[in-house]
Amino acid sequence: MRHRLHVAASLSMWALFGYYWNVVLGREVSQETIRAMGILVTGVMLGLVATLFWIRHNLRLARKFEGRRQGFRTVDAPTLTEDTIGRPVHHPGLDVLRAAACVDITADDTGKTYVVAAGEDGP
Repeated sequence: MRHRLHVAASLSMWALFGYYWNVVLGREVSQETIRAMGILVTGVMLGLVATLFWIRHNLRLARKFEGRRQGFRTVDAPTLTEDTIGRPVHHPGLDVLRAAACVDITADDTGKTYVVAAGEDGP
């Protein structure tokens, strides 16, 4: 039953689409209509050219780098020896910090210090 309703709705929408095209084609074509159609065609053509350029660009990159990537790049594990502005960082270890519920961080001229807060419960 559901399939029949979909087919009936689809056929009625196509009939309505055809009716409205019949109405549009029965009207006189003015200069404004021709200009609007020119703008639409120009936009579609620009989109097509941009898409083809992008495809060509990607194919060129694929040839340059010998095909598609086969996986993720390997990244060295972070060591956290200094922060982004070059100050030294002192901590008990990254695994300890990741497992901690609460970490106190202090920063001064000598660097940053990460300390696991004792007795603190997680959120």
